[in-house]
Amino acid sequence: MKIIIVTLLSFIMSFAYAQNHDHHAGHSKKIEKQAPSNKQFKPTDDLKVRMEKILNHMKELSKKKEDVKSVKVYGNKLTDTVNDIFKTCKLEPDADAAIHPALGLILDGAEDFKNGKYESGHKKIHEALLDYEKLFKHEGWRH
Repeated sequence: MKIIIVTLLSFIMSFAYAQNHDHHAGHSKKIEKQAPSNKQFKPTDDLKVRMEKILNHMKELSKKKEDVKSVKVYGNKLTDTVNDIFKTCKLEPDADAAIHPALGLILDGAEDFKNGKYESGHKKIHEALLDYEKLFKHEGWRH
């Protein structure tokens, strides 16, 4: 009887694990963009607020880019904001899959900032924000 219960519990846990997508998994430089599509997704209010926060951080940082300490601080701010997106994400599966490469690129750029590499970090985050603009219909978005 114990074997049946353990087997059943293992099956249930495996199924539950497979159904729960972990936003922190797989964010590395190997994230590939999806094929271009004409479809634009509707962002949630939470996502819009946080993407605007990322954009505002980048605008603020552009005025302080010569200050290595500020660049590192903004790297941490950007990482925190992206992690907050992961925590509050309630996107449909297709939209969720579409945003992941952009968020991964923002995290990579933020890591560059933390390592004092403003130019490469800026390039990655700029690309990610352009991708977001193409993929999501965000009313009032001004990149």
